[in-house]
Amino acid sequence: MPLRETILIVDDTESIRKIFVTAFDEYRMITAANGQEALSILNRPNDVGLVVLDVMMPGINGLELLKEIKQANPRSKVVIMTAYSSKDIAVEALRSNADDYIEKPFDIDEVKKMFDRLLKQSGYGESAGRPVQNDKIQLAQRLVRRNYNRPFSLQDASKELFLNYKYLSRIFKKKTGKGFSQYRMELKISSAKQMLRDSRDSITLIAYKVGYHNPDSFMKMFKRVTGTTPSDFRAGISGKAKAEKV
Repeated sequence: MPLRETILIVDDTESIRKIFVTAFDEYRMITAANGQEALSILNRPNDVGLVVLDVMMPGINGLELLKEIKQANPRSKVVIMTAYSSKDIAVEALRSNADDYIEKPFDIDEVKKMFDRLLKQSGYGESAGRPVQNDKIQLAQRLVRRNYNRPFSLQDASKELFLNYKYLSRIFKKKTGKGFSQYRMELKISSAKQMLRDSRDSITLIAYKVGYHNPDSFMKMFKRVTGTTPSDFRAGISGKAKAEKV
């Protein structure tokens, strides 16, 4: 049986939350009634592949929550939901790095297509078009991909999977060819390389985004893995792009 993807629905209207839970039962739906409740879920190790946020909520509104989620983890997939037929709200959400938007009332089949597309992207390398099998190692890999930039240990993964951590360590390395810590560290460096290519964020900010609170530790690890410093890596990308334009 395929492993169900987890979607977090954040809406202060109970009836809307219930619609998602009942109409989208092929996914594992979890819900939050406000932004603070959503953050308490997302700040812990989790398997949330997609977040759907209502724009108008008490306390932290949807656009504010969107910015917080994207700052904490730029690779998170987030959909903004609005009851207004206003393109201004959708444009503002997309400018704030929302991955898509839904206007109420919505077409369930169309929303399912959107969810499937974004969840494939959130797999970070899982085979597109093929359901993720109910396999402990594949789930362990997915958990690491979605929590690589926050404290998340082999013991945390073993608790989520109800496995002995020594057993998980052994079969993880056997099936992936890498130890749990190495796999997690390589994800951090891979994500950092992508940000160095695609953003103008400072190296300190990138270090923070991939889970290093000490930039020096990040720079040492980056050089150890890639053979170059983050600054030289970014300069090399920039120099190559300029050469191609000549």
